[in-house]
Amino acid sequence: MEYLTGVKPKETKEISELLEQTEAGTKVKVNGAVHTIRDMGTAFVILRKREGLLQCVYEEGSADFELKDMKEAATVEVEGVVEENEKAPNGIEIRMESVKILSEPEDEMMPLAISKWKLNTSLEANLNNRSIALRNIRERAKFKIQEGIVKGFRDFLYEQGFTEIHTPKIGAK
Repeated sequence: MEYLTGVKPKETKEISELLEQTEAGTKVKVNGAVHTIRDMGTAFVILRKREGLLQCVYEEGSADFELKDMKEAATVEVEGVVEENEKAPNGIEIRMESVKILSEPEDEMMPLAISKWKLNTSLEANLNNRSIALRNIRERAKFKIQEGIVKGFRDFLYEQGFTEIHTPKIGAK
């Protein structure tokens, strides 16, 4: 008899799992949002994941889909073979064999060019489109730095025997 835990095991891999557990030549399944598509004879599809960017390689004839079916900002599930490549982000890439499109953007163009390193927008445009702006790697990095600083303070104070308290922020008059 199989016990139900309420947690469905993940079929897809995260970048850290690929780096730790996966050998070159292993077939894997990953998911993420299409960050950029660069077609240079061999097409590079860069996926944006929580842990960073993952490079996938599309070669016509070895994949069971057409590159034109993929759009930037679409959420996809990719099956392929892991290969080592020192030029790729994190030193690995995935040779794409199949893709399942999970969702596509409603509009053709995003209001912000999130795949660029620097957003080059006004503060007002950045804040008005914050949920999109935070998909930019550089914008998210600001929060990772802030998180590290706060963690350092918290760890130091715990070591000194301090007690962390959370006071109410909203009070009635």
